Formats: sequence, C-alpha cells, structure tokens
Amino acid sequence: MQSVIYVCVLALIVNMFATPDVLAADNEGETPPLVVGVKHAPPFVMVDEPSGAVTGFSIDLVRLIAGQMKPPRQVKFLVQKDIEEHLAAVQNGQVDLGIAATSFSSERLRTMDFSVPFYQSGLDIAVREEGAGVKFWDIVTLRKLGYAVLWLAIFLIVCAHMIWFTERGKSEAFDDRWLQGVGQAIWWTIVTMSTVGYGDFVPRKPLSRFLGVLVIMAGIVLFGVSVGAFSSALTVQRLASDIRGPDDLRGRSVAVVRGTIAEEVMRRRGAEVLAVETLDEALAQVNSGEATAAVHDHALLQYHLSLEASPLILVGRPFAKQFYGITFPQGSGLRKEVNVALLELDEGDPSRYRLLVERWFGD
Repeated sequence: MQSVIYVCVLALIVNMFATPDVLAADNEGETPPLVVGVKHAPPFVMVDEPSGAVTGFSIDLVRLIAGQMKPPRQVKFLVQKDIEEHLAAVQNGQVDLGIAATSFSSERLRTMDFSVPFYQSGLDIAVREEGAGVKFWDIVTLRKLGYAVLWLAIFLIVCAHMIWFTERGKSEAFDDRWLQGVGQAIWWTIVTMSTVGYGDFVPRKPLSRFLGVLVIMAGIVLFGVSVGAFSSALTVQRLASDIRGPDDLRGRSVAVVRGTIAEEVMRRRGAEVLAVETLDEALAQVNSGEATAAVHDHALLQYHLSLEASPLILVGRPFAKQFYGITFPQGSGLRKEVNVALLELDEGDPSRYRLLVERWFGD
C-alpha cells in the first residue's frame, strides 16, 4: 500500500514540473506523417524515375493542405504505376489519401470518398495534324462560311436594286428592264466592292455615287469577313480532317488509357476503343495510324503536346466536363479536415490556391 502511494505521489510531482513545451514536443512526435498515394500524370504529378522525386501541381497542393492541418503534417509520398493501382491503394487503405488528376465518377464514389473538387477539366481529342486532305463539300457546308456567303449575297442584291432604281430611266449605263438592269447592277456592285472599277458601268447621279462610296466601304469589310471564313474553313479541314468533336468518333478507332473516364465515355459513344496503359502509348497509336484519335483529359493532353514538336493537335472543345478530387478510403476521418484546408487555401484575394494555379497553368 505504501509503495502504491509512493508511485502516485511521484507521478504527481513529474506532472507538476513538466513544462508545456515538453508535453507539446511529445505530442508532435506522436503525429504520424500523411501517407499520400500518387501516380504519374503531368503536370499534376511528375515522377522522376531515377530518384523517385515527385513534383507537380497536385504535389504542391497537398503540401499546402498538410501545412494547414492542425497540427501541421509531414507528407510521405507512395508512387503507384497506373490509375488502377492508384485507386486500389486508396480503396484498401494502403495510403491516407490519393491525389493526381482523379475525376469524380459514380463508379468510383461507390468504393471511395472524394474531397471537394480542386480542379475542373474535361476530355479532349488529339488527331494527326496532316489529316486526310481537304474535302470541298465539307468546306462549303460549314455553318460559318455559309453565313458569310449568305450575308454577302443579300448585300449584293440589295445594293444592286438600289443603284438600278436610282439610275434607271436616267442613265445610259443601266438597262431600264428589271432583269437586265439588276444583272448589270450586281456586276457593278461586285466590281465596286472589290475596288477594281472597270468603268463599264458608271453611276451619274449624286445619290448613286454616294451609294457607290458606301458599297466600297462596306465591301472591304464584307470581303474581309468572307475571305477570313473561307481561310478558316481551309485551315480546319487541313488540320483536323473530318474529326471535329466527339460525335465524329463513333465507329472510329480511339486510343484511351485503361481505367480512365475517357474509356467509359468512348465506349458509351460507340467508338472502337483501344485501351493502353499510358498516355504516351495512346498518342503513339495515333502517330502510327493504328488509331484515328486519342481521347484523354484536356489539361494532360495540352501539357503533353506542348513539351515537344508533335504531329498531333487538339480539335474541337473539351467535352464531358469533370472535376478532379482528392480520394480517401471510405469513412476516412481526414476528409473533413482536408476539405476545410482546401477551402481555407481558396480564401483571400488573390488566394494561395489561385496563385498556385497561375504558377502551373498561367492565367
């Protein structure tokens, strides 16, 4: 009994003389590092093979998040080779959380939890730049070119009638008969718009000459718009062939990375899917002609094609909009703390999150 009392008294004395700094240091020592699973997905995660060092937007972001936690956490990165291994590491609890460029999907939400979104992206299409040659019918049926031609025709007809109406019966230049006279006026309008001025039809009246000045000024603008639309149509056809969007990929061979959202979307759209392990392999399929196009996340495709001169280009606009999130094992207690940290990083003007985005992606 005396020994028990002695131990209790001794413990009380130790607690009385222990300083807060010592106790805090002990608590800090008990805080384990944050184990984060990552996979190579430039520019979000870039893994240096020889050293194993990781860099990228997602890496910087998770370090900022860890610094916002209470108490701040150190970060330990575990690299997985592909998206399937990465998601499995999260689902099985091998890591505290996972971050790369992982999109939300209903299938993934059944087996893991997501943070609030930290980036918005979408899918994009990469094709060979040389395309399959210029197709005249595809050019003339382009909507922009059609609108330009329509407005040019309306302008010609209106101006021709105005000049014929003011000159008929008063000038030997234009025939008084409607069909012949308007035909001559259309010729005059075209010649005047182009500022060629052959001189075979010359308006005599002041009002007619005033109309001629307006035709010249408007003609410069309209011809410029029409030529620009036609040149744009030629460029689009030369670069992108007949692939202008996801609807043109139905029944075509499309290279995708296995296990990604792109694979699911392309199968639903009726494409002939060629699933490979990496984005490099998908783009190589397009380069070699084995696939018509490669479909992947816009940000990753854009970054990859900007690294070196590539015969591939992006066509259309990003589609199948999606959000990237941080993944957690189901029921993880870290999810709320990470969400709070993410929202805190986006507060202020400019916020630390916005500065990080601008550093990696520009304005």
